[in-house]
Amino acid sequence: MSPGGRWFAKTLLTGVLPIVSLALLAGLLYGSAWGWAAAALGFLLVVCAQTHRLSVLLAWLDTPGRADSAHYPDAGGAWGEVFLKLSRKLRLDAKNLAAVEASLRSFREAMDAVPDGLVILDGSHRIQWHNRAAEAHLAIHMPRDTGAIIEQLVRTPGFGDYLGSPDATAPFLLQSPAARTRIYALRVVPLGERQKLLVSLDVTDARRVESMRSEFVANVSHELRTPLTVVSGFLEHFADDGAMNADQRQHFARLMSDQTARMLSLVDDLLTLSRLEAEDAPASEEDVDMADLLAQLLAEAKSLSEGRHRIEIACQGPTLRGNRKELHSAFGNLVSNAIRYTPAGGDIVIEWAVRRGAGVFAVRDSGVGIPAEHLPRLTERFYRVDRGRSRDTGGTGLGLAIVKHILLRHQAKLGIESQVGEGSTFRAEFPGWRLKAGA
Repeated sequence: MSPGGRWFAKTLLTGVLPIVSLALLAGLLYGSAWGWAAAALGFLLVVCAQTHRLSVLLAWLDTPGRADSAHYPDAGGAWGEVFLKLSRKLRLDAKNLAAVEASLRSFREAMDAVPDGLVILDGSHRIQWHNRAAEAHLAIHMPRDTGAIIEQLVRTPGFGDYLGSPDATAPFLLQSPAARTRIYALRVVPLGERQKLLVSLDVTDARRVESMRSEFVANVSHELRTPLTVVSGFLEHFADDGAMNADQRQHFARLMSDQTARMLSLVDDLLTLSRLEAEDAPASEEDVDMADLLAQLLAEAKSLSEGRHRIEIACQGPTLRGNRKELHSAFGNLVSNAIRYTPAGGDIVIEWAVRRGAGVFAVRDSGVGIPAEHLPRLTERFYRVDRGRSRDTGGTGLGLAIVKHILLRHQAKLGIESQVGEGSTFRAEFPGWRLKAGA
């Protein structure tokens, strides 16, 4: 028998059958009128009892927290079984609902952790949901913008057309309405039959890297093109035996040698910079005798200066922990820059000392100085304040970029002070733990 059939049989046996039996007995003893009266009274009592139990059921269902309680009305009989099963069903539904809500919260937290913006749109492009990243990317906010048409919030020209017929092969590029310096790539993905998923990806850094790569290639090409053009022109003259005498040949050969050396210097600097960018730390470190290193820098500076400058050193600091070859390269770049940009008769001071617990290597010159607006960009690759002067002095435009990377590998920082017409000071500041105590 089905559960419904069993419940009906139980109701019939415990409710209807006793009343019918009592009515028949009254009819046999006192006549049919009493029998019908007894039946009517019995069924009226049953109706009252069922009505009372229904009111108890409604009151229990309206009670807050009744699904979380194991207590239910004690009605007895078939109604007691109904209350029991309904209580179990409600507790199970409440447990399932709590599990679904927990899963939904977990899903929303996961979607909020995604760095890409996600927006769910209906068929009319109304916003139904979005994650936290989409707020920053598209300047939309919930619940304020729930149901808003996204084209009314993102008013970039062409966005509405793209949303209506998205190109699966090419994203739509959007400049953030909140931060004009950020660029986002938008893609639309079908979601079910009528919904769409709008995905926004921050491509600012990728675009910046691409721009830097293009600029780098253009700069390298330009730097190599000039000496190659010079060498190519001289070779054309060498091909014509009667076009020049021996002195001219020797002069042109010397110029070609200078341009070749310039190209080799550029390639060497490029390889050095590439190696420094690929490695996070020096391959090996040692205790570097700074007095000895400064003496070597002084000898090289005098050779490069050829007596045109007054050069002094002052070593008042301890031994420095680091890679001597890299430190020599960084310090040598700073010294050679001072010599190249200081007119004849100028002063150059190379100093190593301890300042406020940090080791400071400084190169101070009385050269031409650098305008303040150029200082933040000096360590960029191929950045030059005066391109013509840089080429005349033999610079590749990579020296300070190499210095920056070497200092970063030694947890040091570069400071620059300069006044136009008065000179410049370049300082490399090393953390105190790299200084050897007692040295």
